[in-house]
Amino acid sequence: MGDVNTEALVDFVTKRDEDNHKTLKDFGGIDGLAKSLNSDTKKGIDAGSVEERKQKYGPNSFPEKPPTSLFVFWFDALKDKTLIILMVAAVLSIVLEVVTATPQKRKTAWIEGTAILIAVFLVSGVTATNDWSKDKKFRALSAANEDRKTKVIRGGSEQVVSSLEIVVGDVVVLETGDFIPADLLYIKGQDPQVDESSMTGEPEAVHKTADEDPYLLSGCMMMDGTVRGLAIAVGENSQWGKIRKNLETEEVQTPLQIKLEDLAETIGKVGLGAALATLVILIIRFCVKHFAQEKSGWKSEYAGELVKFVIVSVSIIAVAVPEGLPLAVTLSLAYSMVKMMKDQNLVRHLAACETMGGANAICSDKTGTLTQNRMKVVRLWLAGEKYDDKLPKKDEIKNEEALRLLCEGAAINSSAYIENEESEKPNYVGSKTDCALLLMSKKLGFDYNKIREENPTDIVYTFSSKKKRMSSVAKGKDGKSLYYCKGASEVVLELCTKVMNGDKPEDLSDEKKKEYLDIIQTWAKEGLRTLCLTYKEASSNLPKDDKEGKEDKDLTLVGIVGIEDPLRPEVKNSVKTCQKAGITIRMLTGDNLLTAQSIGKQCGILTEGGIALEGPKFRNMSEAEIDEVIPKLQIIARCSPDDKLILVKRLRALGGIVAVTGDGTNDAPALKEADVGFAMGIAGTEVAKDASDIILMDDNFSSIEKAVLWGRNVYDSIRKFIQFQLTVNVVAVTVAVISAATGAGEPLTPIELLWVNLIMDTFAALALATETPQPELMNKSPRGRDSRLISWKMWRFIAGHAAFQLGIMFWILYLLDLDFPSKLIGYDPQSVDPPAENVRNTILFNTFVFCQLFNEINARRLGNELNVFAHFFSNWIYIGIWVFTAGVQVLLITFGEAIAETRPLTLKQWAFCLAVASMELPFGLLLKVIPVPEEKSGAEGAQSGVKAKSDEKEPLLSSLGRRGSTASQGTLSYSGKSEDRDLESGEGGEKGWGKAKRNVMPKIRVVSALRRAKPAQFTVSLSRQASRSGPSDFDRMRG
Repeated sequence: MGDVNTEALVDFVTKRDEDNHKTLKDFGGIDGLAKSLNSDTKKGIDAGSVEERKQKYGPNSFPEKPPTSLFVFWFDALKDKTLIILMVAAVLSIVLEVVTATPQKRKTAWIEGTAILIAVFLVSGVTATNDWSKDKKFRALSAANEDRKTKVIRGGSEQVVSSLEIVVGDVVVLETGDFIPADLLYIKGQDPQVDESSMTGEPEAVHKTADEDPYLLSGCMMMDGTVRGLAIAVGENSQWGKIRKNLETEEVQTPLQIKLEDLAETIGKVGLGAALATLVILIIRFCVKHFAQEKSGWKSEYAGELVKFVIVSVSIIAVAVPEGLPLAVTLSLAYSMVKMMKDQNLVRHLAACETMGGANAICSDKTGTLTQNRMKVVRLWLAGEKYDDKLPKKDEIKNEEALRLLCEGAAINSSAYIENEESEKPNYVGSKTDCALLLMSKKLGFDYNKIREENPTDIVYTFSSKKKRMSSVAKGKDGKSLYYCKGASEVVLELCTKVMNGDKPEDLSDEKKKEYLDIIQTWAKEGLRTLCLTYKEASSNLPKDDKEGKEDKDLTLVGIVGIEDPLRPEVKNSVKTCQKAGITIRMLTGDNLLTAQSIGKQCGILTEGGIALEGPKFRNMSEAEIDEVIPKLQIIARCSPDDKLILVKRLRALGGIVAVTGDGTNDAPALKEADVGFAMGIAGTEVAKDASDIILMDDNFSSIEKAVLWGRNVYDSIRKFIQFQLTVNVVAVTVAVISAATGAGEPLTPIELLWVNLIMDTFAALALATETPQPELMNKSPRGRDSRLISWKMWRFIAGHAAFQLGIMFWILYLLDLDFPSKLIGYDPQSVDPPAENVRNTILFNTFVFCQLFNEINARRLGNELNVFAHFFSNWIYIGIWVFTAGVQVLLITFGEAIAETRPLTLKQWAFCLAVASMELPFGLLLKVIPVPEEKSGAEGAQSGVKAKSDEKEPLLSSLGRRGSTASQGTLSYSGKSEDRDLESGEGGEKGWGKAKRNVMPKIRVVSALRRAKPAQFTVSLSRQASRSGPSDFDRMRG
């Protein structure tokens, strides 16, 4: 396996900046080095040698940090201060009880303290198990996030493999936006620019060449161009691997976790105050009883009593401190992340889960997200011949020269290729648009691989969203170099001065140009993406780089293609669902305006009154103008990444919670700026993925809808838990304090309080945090950015149920001795065996626990939903926990005398406890009748004033009057032809003006002035200088 060892390769890269370092010449050049690695710079390695190379040079993976064991998590859980105090107090209790107890009681004196210790270990064990399970899930998700798809050449053919499968000797193919998976040496490329800031800290992209800087370092990003490189160091031996050894990834808390920890701290302080008050009251009553009333001196057994007081007080703290709040968030997020992965959402940042629940604006790409990204050429214009019905066969095309130029341009001016071409679903690698052109070439009888072999590419000017085109120069078999350019049809058409007519080019007149533009617009209205393919003879002094596209001039038009990209079948319903949920959907696409409008209508994004703008017009608007347009803006066509960033910034500035999709390197700023950035898992570059919060594994818009649903479910699950837990907190602490103050003893023993704590914190968190999302969640408006964590309806729930439960608890505590309840349930207030107080306290404890269990059912629904059993059987985790808790409670009552001081209850007493506790359900229904203020809507503009601003004076529409335009409730679009204002009706401005008078005019201040104006043909230009001739220079408003 070659005569170069790993150490020599690593030193070669590591010491690249030292004066005495080995040079590439020492290895015999790039070809010599490849040969010594049993590789080839053109054909790559033999696919069968991968495992052998892993053994010799190491795998392209990194050793994982050893997983934390369950024991370590358990030990960490036992470090909780409250549990430490309980354990110390329990040990003291055991010692004092055993030492001071009479010989008869000494045999059982240790039981209570031991039971407390067992309860502490049980609580900490459950917490540790939850943390351990969460850690395992996060590890699995992190591993999935590390895996990237990479192009390599093996056995002479390109293929896509996992980045973890890259080995030394591989020839790796990189394009703009790709992550460099290993240390590579430059073989050949087209103006490769690499972002090495992750390695050097320098923000400027570095230009790579074979002579000056051939090192492509792992962990860096391709910012521009294309390159092939020879892998010489992978995994731990790579430069990124050496840095990774010193990196530790810390788990960052989400905003909701921070907010809940603050809430827990506040509640904990209240609980601490209640515990101290209880301790002080118990000590005072102890002193009054023994030292003032009984006049007795200090006895050794008193120490045991005082320790019990401490244990009771600490148990109150354990119940009062809602450590389950952060746990519930963690559980809910972890559960949601795993489930979202199944819904094709790979969550990279935890905060994105909860944030998506509040999203009120989604800015979505079109290609691949709303459409299937399975492109197919269905229309063709070739050298004067138009094929509208279907793509012709080769023998149906008369102009062979034009056909050759068309197919050669499609093959040469592209880096895409197709795997499994003969299968029903071939795999498109690279630009899906380019792959559609390659399939077209194949159907027309041309093999793109053969064309590329016979016409090697000399120069490539890569596609950019700014130019909207790409160009390549290749030398043919005859020695001539031809310059091929393809791109956005109306952009490239403007650069043409000639057109193929027969076998020869002729001058392109304005009339002909208008005729071709009409063809483009006709196809665009059908929702087709249109491209122009052109060529010219290449000059001999072309620059290596042409970012501005200055060389794209004097082109000869060869053909125009119409490419169909079918809408995803589920998108229309997903868009409708999001709109119903109060979320505004905007489509941002690189297609022209007519194509964008057609697709926008098909999927339901472009609605009555919606505005469609072109990117160049949008980006030249002032902030004030953008703010005026935004409430009705639904489409930006010819959208650049800069336009996307501007829109996201303005939406957020106006109070929106914005989600945005992106797949390109230049989309990274917008993805970072948005509240939630979605990168495409299939078509997205690594730069876009690294900038995102969530990766759409299937590039499908419906997956965004699912992310919204899960986000809302996370937030609702936490709120359900909060209203449940705070109710238990209030009741348990109040009963403990008041019973101590009134001399009613300790109705809830430390063991019982710890059991309540376990029910309330861990079990309830597991039950309520794992509720599955229901479609009804999408019937609500999104929450606002500053919405209250505890709503008025939640306060009604907490206060109402706490009052109800306290009434029951105090009735049992103080009034159970009365004839009515005592005779009914067979309770004897004078009983000595068993002691009446113990029986009463057992009834109180049992009723209290079952109140929580029935109230846990109430807590499943927030707000005024009446059916608390809706979807009850859809969450078996919830049902299992509920039944388990009830079962343990039965065992604790029946057999818990030794550890919890409970007494077995009769059937009548059980019936009483269950009947009283079950009243929680009808009481919960009655409680919802009490009116409380509604939550503020978080729908776009509701909290930020966007809609208020537009509804108040409709500034855009009123300003259109002074610009000379027509306002209508129909779709507003800004494009090219002033005479084509009403595309839906096919009429002029009269119909649209009538709609405006009925619907829009009452909202604008200048109603009287506009009513006096005639419904003439108004046009509006959002550019600073209106064009006089070209349709693309005008903004069109259609009614």
